[in-house]
Amino acid sequence: MKSKILAITLFFSVSAAAADDVVMRAMRDELDRSMRKLQLENLQKPYFISYRAVEIQNCNAGASFGALTNSYCEAPTTGQARSRNLSVEVRVGDYARDNTNFFVPMGDYGVARPFYLGGASVPIDDNYDEIRRQLWLITDSLYKNALDDYAKKKAALENRTRTEDAPDLSKEDVVTLEQPTAPVTWNRAEFERTVKDLSALFREAPGIDGSKVTLGSNHWVTRFVNSEGTSYIRDMSLATLTINADAQAADGMPIADFEVIRAKTVSQLPPRDEIVKRIRALQSRIERLRKSDLLERYNGPVLFESDAAGELFLQALGSALTGVPRTVVDDTRLVRAFNANGGFADRIGARVLPDFLTVTDNPAAHEFQGQPLFGGYDIDDDGVMPHPTILVDHGILKMLLHTRALLPGTTHSSASRRGNGPMPSNLLISSDKSLSPDQLKAELLRMAKQRGNDFGIVVRRMSNPQLQNALLRTRAIIVTRGNGPASINVDPLIEAYKVFPDGREELVRNLEINNLNFGSFKDIAAVSDHPQVYTAPVRIIVQSPGGFRLGFRAPGGPNVVSMAVPAMLFDDLTLQRPAGDVPNLPFTKHPYFDK
Repeated sequence: MKSKILAITLFFSVSAAAADDVVMRAMRDELDRSMRKLQLENLQKPYFISYRAVEIQNCNAGASFGALTNSYCEAPTTGQARSRNLSVEVRVGDYARDNTNFFVPMGDYGVARPFYLGGASVPIDDNYDEIRRQLWLITDSLYKNALDDYAKKKAALENRTRTEDAPDLSKEDVVTLEQPTAPVTWNRAEFERTVKDLSALFREAPGIDGSKVTLGSNHWVTRFVNSEGTSYIRDMSLATLTINADAQAADGMPIADFEVIRAKTVSQLPPRDEIVKRIRALQSRIERLRKSDLLERYNGPVLFESDAAGELFLQALGSALTGVPRTVVDDTRLVRAFNANGGFADRIGARVLPDFLTVTDNPAAHEFQGQPLFGGYDIDDDGVMPHPTILVDHGILKMLLHTRALLPGTTHSSASRRGNGPMPSNLLISSDKSLSPDQLKAELLRMAKQRGNDFGIVVRRMSNPQLQNALLRTRAIIVTRGNGPASINVDPLIEAYKVFPDGREELVRNLEINNLNFGSFKDIAAVSDHPQVYTAPVRIIVQSPGGFRLGFRAPGGPNVVSMAVPAMLFDDLTLQRPAGDVPNLPFTKHPYFDK
């Protein structure tokens, strides 16, 4: 942070790889021994093994109304990780077909599988012998399980022919990457002073009765080796300042909004004056929302600008742009349940967006037009070097993001492994045809008039399910009406405006999108000529259970996606107020302001 808001001291060490890295040495030695000696009687040896260790350090403090609510920070002198999580992958068979991507109901009943669900924590001390012991036990257990799974998988496939049969593991280039690691120590007292100072600003906002400011900084060091010869040491960090606030309108409906500021390190966060301005803007939005009117229902064109455009795209299409192989199941009754795959699995070659839009995922990008991107990395969790992947080319879906577990028609990973499966990194949307902001708003009004509406709707902010849970409150509307079976469920809108032909804008609140579907995105009528960078956490739903056979993979970096997204004008959407029971207002005033 560029002012006195926070001080942070960095202690840099030489590259962990250049020194005697005990963890890497233990993983390499046990990997070599396992590949040479691990074999049960006359059964197959593993053809592939990988070890991945993630060390995590963090410092986090939160405050509400000037009072500290939580604080945890790594001891400033230890230099040790708070935790060290290990994931092991053992494959039996060959690249074309192995023990993975297979599910047997009750297949694990009565079998001790210590690594099956929860992963494993290894000592944070650099104890070579104990790390080797943990690796040995987990590898041995997974090898026995892999033999069992491989035999059952072959039996399940004996009497059927798969119409979509891709190799279970791709062959990738051998890579070595050794990034210097920079152990970080934080000043816990400064974290606490910062959040108390900023949260005290809500003492000047009587209309807001719930607020919290959280400052967190995370540092990840990931070490990886596999039997093909790939190895890496990857260093990543992210600092996040989150401000949440909520209130109730006069009719009792909940109002909530947030601000999130990110940087690679705490020292790179904006100065205090800029943060205060953003908090004041948040307070102003909440106050204006409390006094705004409800809109019962609207059918017609809707323009998504600013943060709302990125949030809508991520929530609606984030999971759909990822893919996992179809799971082989022992019981064919479970095929449909385990192979839903996010929505676009059967749409390769089909039009999913207008023909003037192209979507590229580029984990190697670090900025877009001078604005930082936070979703990228220098190597993915599988040890594959990042590269741009065109997902949608002029409206046509060309590929889904995937890992080394290949999809039909693919031969290599898209370098998208993050944690347990594929995930977008930096989504860049480009357009062959765009309008200026004024032209886009004029087009909105033209389309609204054509539909017989007196106004159009512009949306500028939208809720995010992972950013609005900080207050841990129960001011939710009890919903009594749902969307249709093919609809995409997205979070409610926060900031939406009626836009009139004379240029007036009238704020409306508590709106939801009803019956949004994939077809809605094909009908985007126009986009702006100025993409805006938006970053947010995204929840990727991987419906295949096959990945759990490899054990839980701790995230080795930030769980966020960055987007460069233009404003998007949708041809026709339905917006409406929530249907359900509304929470009552408090019976008495906020005690601080009841004077």
